[in-house]
Amino acid sequence: MIRALAALLILSGCVAAPASQPDAPSRFSLVPGPGGLDVAGSGGREIGFGRDRAGVLQSVARVEGRAPRPVACGGGRDAFAASDDLILVFEGRRFVGWSGAPGAAGRTCA
Repeated sequence: MIRALAALLILSGCVAAPASQPDAPSRFSLVPGPGGLDVAGSGGREIGFGRDRAGVLQSVARVEGRAPRPVACGGGRDAFAASDDLILVFEGRRFVGWSGAPGAAGRTCA
């Protein structure tokens, strides 16, 4: 009887692990600037012009919580929509500009 009570007490202390939580929203945000994108809330980090496309898209996806999607772009350039108001522009594999609600910097999809 005592063993049964002891076993019951031990088992009652076991708690199922909580279900995994969805990813929390990023505490960072992208701020377009003259040399690329500043990552607000990161202590001064930036995604500067000239960076490799794969790294830029990966970094933006982490900040935005979703991957940028390809959009049409002229002038022999490629573009990706990071949000409804921000288009990232690439030439070859390099980040060369952005355009959106706050204006534009670098090369655009003319």
